[in-house]
Amino acid sequence: MTETELFEHILALDEARVAATLAGDVARLEPLIGSSLRYVHSSGTDEDRSLYLERVGGGFYDYQRLTSIVRAFRRFGEVVLVNGDVEIDVVVREKGRKQFRSRYLQVWALENGSWRMVSWQSTPLPA
Repeated sequence: MTETELFEHILALDEARVAATLAGDVARLEPLIGSSLRYVHSSGTDEDRSLYLERVGGGFYDYQRLTSIVRAFRRFGEVVLVNGDVEIDVVVREKGRKQFRSRYLQVWALENGSWRMVSWQSTPLPA
């Protein structure tokens, strides 16, 4: 697979991840998430795979919109880094609705023959 094809593949996987997240569909989300996931929200909340999936599936996070503004891809062997900006609209249980733009670093890695998201870290804009 060429680098361009790989980046298109990662983009398609990420679009599937976003759709599953918006739907709160953990069954569709699980195969896209790596076993060692670290998900750091723009609030600083840090979750492992289990807690992140539990919160998305259990309605702790009710994502209304996740709109990519820009993305840039870089490959390092079996790891792809994605730097980007995203617009987020989410209702967080007990904290209410949050709407903001965020700049992120997302990491995809080849795990057991499949590309999976293994890391997300974001910061709200302006930073």
